[in-house]
Amino acid sequence: MLLRPMARTAYNRAPPVKHFTPSTDPAEGLGVLVLFRLIEESVPDFFQPDRRILITRAPGRLDVLGGLARDPHAPAVQIPIAEAACAAIQERDDDLVRLWSPCRDGSHTQLLSMRLGDLGLPGAPIDDEEARALLTLDPRDRWAACLLGSLLVLARDHGLRPEIGVELLLHSDVPQRCGVASSTAVAVAALRALALSYGVYLAPEALVDAVAALEGGILCAPHRRRDTMAVAHAEAGELLTVDASGVRARLAVPSDLEIVALDSGVPSATTDADADETVDVARLQELLAADPTPAHRRELGDLLFAAHECYRQAGRVEPAIDFVVAAAKARRDAGGAVLGAKATGRGGGGAVLLLGEHTKVWYEALRIKKALHDKTGHSAHVFRWSSPGALSFGAIELQPGGDG
Repeated sequence: MLLRPMARTAYNRAPPVKHFTPSTDPAEGLGVLVLFRLIEESVPDFFQPDRRILITRAPGRLDVLGGLARDPHAPAVQIPIAEAACAAIQERDDDLVRLWSPCRDGSHTQLLSMRLGDLGLPGAPIDDEEARALLTLDPRDRWAACLLGSLLVLARDHGLRPEIGVELLLHSDVPQRCGVASSTAVAVAALRALALSYGVYLAPEALVDAVAALEGGILCAPHRRRDTMAVAHAEAGELLTVDASGVRARLAVPSDLEIVALDSGVPSATTDADADETVDVARLQELLAADPTPAHRRELGDLLFAAHECYRQAGRVEPAIDFVVAAAKARRDAGGAVLGAKATGRGGGGAVLLLGEHTKVWYEALRIKKALHDKTGHSAHVFRWSSPGALSFGAIELQPGGDG
């Protein structure tokens, strides 16, 4: 992922949505143009051409340093990726909630419908136990449980009493089980879409709490406030230092450096580690601000290798992960453009982050991708570029009256 803002393309340079026009000239961000195409192709079977559509977006993130720390007050450094979850929502005239989620590779699509009354709405929303029984029985419907659970959280904690349903389209190109916060991206995008559509004010700190209530209460999934804050608050291309209480620092990335990552082909762990990542985030900040001497740059890489050793001590390293990190170290020792590498996320598989020379480390990642394919047969997804966090991106409003 190149550490600089992604090009921000104006809507009028993008393919038009036939039945709608935007109320502003937004920057699309990766994934939104795909959503525009899906919207256009689904009129009138899913979306109607005579009422507005709101679009929200939340990226995944890379854990640069500190993400394995058990202590929620320990700082972690994270950065948003280009891949994101996008949600498009439109009001209905009845109490039906229709959900649609095309899969990433386009091979199939998922549809689900439910009446508001099935969730206890607009009266008393069902509790977490009943929600889990209703929404999470089939793992294949977890995406829908996240969307409907978001509606329940807004009803229970923010006074929402909806009397009309919505059409809600979710499209995410954040790879799952790679340790890049794919589920958090979906939760943030869904909560913001529903809140905006129903007119619920969801302050930034309340958004983090809402994700915690959704993931921890309804989905019974580990929740990491630091992940949510990075997904929500980060700007494109910046390193964000966060802890449980909020954003602690926004770090400028030297122009001679770049971060990329590639997935190992081994799914990341689903539980937290019973160990700790003891890392010096303060030293990372100092080195990023220091003169770019070879010694300082090498120490930056050493911090990542040391963090990876914490994963090893926690038993969160798989052979494919070790292979990628070892290949990166070998390239550094041979004078290559890699400075350091580490597992990202909660470990046990997932992705490996590489820090190195601007542009050149991208080619190093491609070299390692080929080596990993030769060894395991896995063709790794390579993470590159960055994009705005959910709050920075804002929302796109599509109004009826396009050129169709």
